Amino acid sequence: MRSWVYYIQLRAYYQNGAFREEGALYVVAIPDEEKLKDVDMECYAKEYLPQQTAISSARAYAVGTDIAIKDISPYQLAGYREDMDLYVFKEGIGFEEGLSRVFKILLDHLAESGEIKMVEPVIDVGTPSADVMYACLKKALST
Repeated sequence: MRSWVYYIQLRAYYQNGAFREEGALYVVAIPDEEKLKDVDMECYAKEYLPQQTAISSARAYAVGTDIAIKDISPYQLAGYREDMDLYVFKEGIGFEEGLSRVFKILLDHLAESGEIKMVEPVIDVGTPSADVMYACLKKALST
């Protein structure tokens, strides 16, 4: 297995007019036989993992965050690996389910700062598409 990392961010707008962003690293495992695609953006990366390959083949592996997660059970996490400084997911969780769990971790943390009026994912180069991000965020909001 190999891994691929996404930086996932949420921007929350609060009732008092303030806003805040929080992010986490989302690490997925991909089978060795999956081929990465070459890309002509050497300032960013020499290759990338196509989104459809991530959705169909990748499995949620871990979350890297500075957030101290006290109860890991709502997030489908198996535990914290101190040697890697990562919270590791339970086995068999697909890409989109894992992304929804990352959003849930971020949402729960952002909610500690006050009543959230609106939340949106931060879309950037290297993140999953807006459609995938919003679908996974919608799922996280419903749990």
